[in-house]
Amino acid sequence: MFVLATLSSICLLSFALLYVYWGQRCIRLYQNQTSNPDYTPVASVILSVRGNDPFLTDCLEGLLNQDYPNYTVKIVVDHITDPAWKLVDQYLQNQRHSHCEVTVRENHSGGCGLKNASLVQALSELDDDVEVVAWLDSDVVPHQSWLRDLVAPLQDPQVGVTSGIRWYAPRDTNIGTLVRHAWNAAAVIQVLSLEIAWGGSIALSRAVFKNPHLQNSFSKMMWEDSGLKSIASELNKELAFAPAATMVNAESTSFSSCFQFITRQLLNARFYHAKWSFIATVGLTTAIAQTMLILLAMLFLTQGNLLWAGISAGVLVFTGVCVTAIIYRMSSLIHQLVRDRGEEFQRRPLRTAAVLWLTIYVYCAALITAIRTKTIDWRGVSYHVPSPFEVQITHYEPYRKPIALTEQLELENISL
Repeated sequence: MFVLATLSSICLLSFALLYVYWGQRCIRLYQNQTSNPDYTPVASVILSVRGNDPFLTDCLEGLLNQDYPNYTVKIVVDHITDPAWKLVDQYLQNQRHSHCEVTVRENHSGGCGLKNASLVQALSELDDDVEVVAWLDSDVVPHQSWLRDLVAPLQDPQVGVTSGIRWYAPRDTNIGTLVRHAWNAAAVIQVLSLEIAWGGSIALSRAVFKNPHLQNSFSKMMWEDSGLKSIASELNKELAFAPAATMVNAESTSFSSCFQFITRQLLNARFYHAKWSFIATVGLTTAIAQTMLILLAMLFLTQGNLLWAGISAGVLVFTGVCVTAIIYRMSSLIHQLVRDRGEEFQRRPLRTAAVLWLTIYVYCAALITAIRTKTIDWRGVSYHVPSPFEVQITHYEPYRKPIALTEQLELENISL
């Protein structure tokens, strides 16, 4: 029993120290961020759309009014009957943009995810003078300098891929929304440290998007973002993050949708990120060690062994304080960044800390589910993915507006 308590304590303390180390690196990234507002190569931005997302109009408003001197926009709608087609058409009739093109996805091979199919189609249609290509999800509302901020790291010739950062700032406090916020806040530290790109805001240099390897890879993958680090490395380029392109999402979600969301993120990493084994090991080991120490602390207490009960409780508290402190500091920096660009969001540090204990178990369950998953049902489309580069669409139908509230919650914050 004492050996088990010692091993569990070592695991949790190691995780706490690792998290503090990662966290300090991420904090410095935000504190020392630099950008060159004058670096504005010819750019093209791709927006792939399936369904009328709640913030699609706001996304279009921000996307088509960037303070970027020379950029075009390519909007790829999943199907001609998709309700997004009508919304985009109506918006462009009222807010014309001379360099915006709207097309329908034509790739019906079924060998990759729908977003990837749209990206491959748009990439093949780029003008010859484009030096940078970027894309975003339809639930992202870009601020006026979003494209400048995202493109800035590409001025370094060694950088071929830049990524924005996702941050959830919920207005509601239901359990699903809070758990997703807490999980994402904790995951941001890992994402930045392990260089896992986020598909909600991506920019590529010409050396990357013009290389046939990129499109060949995308045409066989379920998702595009987690694999970008490996693709960039194969092309002798680096992945960089753009803290100024941290995008805040305030939408709510149900607990079941939250769990499915986390599972998809982990499944994405399992398929396409080189450090998936490390990610899974850290997550599972931490959950097991935390559970063991909680049970052992209670057992020691009932036996009257106050020393070991105190040690076990102390390790649990120390780990929780380390994680909470790093998340709090990151939240403060992001809050200041967002305020400086004229936006605002509500912070909930106490409620975030309160659900962190639950979040680790949701995370652990999602890890186990992701390890076992081969079939994905997503927005009216069913995929069978027996291996990372073997994607089969087993059922497809054009997007239809959901009727039930539960179905609506299921679609929140989900792109193609």
